[in-house]
Amino acid sequence: MRYLLLIIFSSLSFALNLSILDYDNPSATHILDAEIIDDLLIVVGMIGGIEFYDISNPESLNHLTSFNLSSGGGGGGGGGGGAKPNCISVIDDYAYITTKNGVVIIDISNPSNPQSLGYISGTSNLILEDLDIHENLLAIAAHEDGVLLYDISNPSDPEYVTTIESENSWTVDLDQYFLYIGDQQTLKIYYIYYPAFEYYHSIEMSNAIKDIVIDDDILYVAIGSDGVAAYSVNSNSFPSLIDIYSTSAMANKLAVLDFDYTQKIAVSDWDDVEILEVSSDGIELIGYKNTTRRTMGIATKENYIYSAEWASVQVFEFGEINGPDIDLSTYELNYPYVENGNSESLFVNVINNGNQTLDVNDNYTTNSEFDIINPLISLAPGDMQTVEIVYSANSNNSSGSYRIFSNDIDESEIVCETNGNIDGANIGQEAPDFNLQIVANGNGNFRLSDHLGAIVVIAFFAPN
Repeated sequence: MRYLLLIIFSSLSFALNLSILDYDNPSATHILDAEIIDDLLIVVGMIGGIEFYDISNPESLNHLTSFNLSSGGGGGGGGGGGAKPNCISVIDDYAYITTKNGVVIIDISNPSNPQSLGYISGTSNLILEDLDIHENLLAIAAHEDGVLLYDISNPSDPEYVTTIESENSWTVDLDQYFLYIGDQQTLKIYYIYYPAFEYYHSIEMSNAIKDIVIDDDILYVAIGSDGVAAYSVNSNSFPSLIDIYSTSAMANKLAVLDFDYTQKIAVSDWDDVEILEVSSDGIELIGYKNTTRRTMGIATKENYIYSAEWASVQVFEFGEINGPDIDLSTYELNYPYVENGNSESLFVNVINNGNQTLDVNDNYTTNSEFDIINPLISLAPGDMQTVEIVYSANSNNSSGSYRIFSNDIDESEIVCETNGNIDGANIGQEAPDFNLQIVANGNGNFRLSDHLGAIVVIAFFAPN
C-alpha cells in the first residue's frame, strides 16, 4: 500500500536574498580560487590555467583572456605543462599564484595580456597551498614545510625573510599586527615585529581549517564540514568566540561582503553559496543558493558574489528578492540498486526563497520509470514541499530528469537528474572482484575477494 507523501514547511524567514545574474563556462577546469582587485576578477584552475574577467559592470562576466603557464615559468603563455595553479593573492599590478612548480608572479597591469615574470626562488620543490599579502609582506602556506615569509617591496623580485614551522599549514592570513596560520586543526597566531614574528596564541578547532579571513574586529575561520566560526579580535586580548555556524555542506573559502555597515561573509560551501551575518546575538544565515556544482573559490565586490565552481563561474546578487525564487535541496537523485519489478523512493525538497508565490506551470519526469507521487502546484513565500519520486525498475541503466517550470524569473526551468540502476556500481549491488598491483604504501597485489566480511573503502583518483 502506498501513501501519498505531502510535506509542506512554512518558515517565518524567507527571501534568502541570492539571485543568479550571469554564468560562464571557461576553458579552465578544476577551479580552486578566485580574487578580485578593482574591476578585475581572476579565477585559478589547475587544468586550463587562469581566467581574467572585466567586472566593471558587476552583474556580468566580461571574459578578457585565458592564461596558461608554461611548465618552466616565464613567458606569457605555453601549454600549461605541469604548473597546475592553485591559490592566488593580488596586490596592485601583481598576482602571486601557488603552483605545483612554485609561486609564480604575473604582471597584470594589462589584464588582457598578462605576463609571467617567473617563479619565486626557493619554492619550486615545495607543496604549496594558500597565500596572503599585507602591504609589503607575503605569507605562503607550505604544508609540513611551514609558512614562508617574503618581503615584496620589489614585487617582481621578492626577498626571503624567514620560515615559521608548522605541522601541516593549509591557509594563512595577514593583517597589520598578526599572522594567522591554519595548521591542520590549530589556528596559530603570531605577532608581527617585522622582520621577526613572535608566537602569540593558539586556538584548537573541531576540524581542519580551510580558510581564514579578517574583517575589522572579526576573525572568520572556515572549518570544513563543521561550518564557520567567528571570533572577536583586537590587539589587546586573545580572540573570543562569538559563534559557530554549521553550514549545509563543507565550508571551504570565505569572502567579506563590504557594502554596508554590517558584518557579512560569503561562504563557498561545496554545493552552495551561503551568506552569513554576525552580530552580538551570533551568526545567522541570510542568503543561500544551491549552485548545483562543486563550489570551491569565492570572491565579492560590493553586494555581488562570484562563485568559482570547479568548471564554471557564476555571479549572484545579494539583496531582497522581489518575486519568487526556486531552489532544490539536491540536483541529482541516485537510487540504490533495485531488482526488476521492485521500486524505491527518493525525495527532493523544493523551496521558495522569494517574497512572492511560486507558481509551477509544469513538472514532470522525462523517463516513465520515475513517477512523481505529489507534483508541485505552487509554493507561498518561505514554503518548502518535499516531492517524492518513485523509481520502478524494469530495465538497467535508467536515467532521466525531473523538470520544473515556474514563474521564477532567473530560473524558469530547473532540472534534477534521476538515475536508477546506472551502469557501474550501485548501492546494494555486489561488487565485482578485482586483482590490482599495490603501487604505494606497500607491495604485492590487492584482491577484493581476500577481504570478504571486512569493510573496504576504495578511493579512485584521476592522474590529472
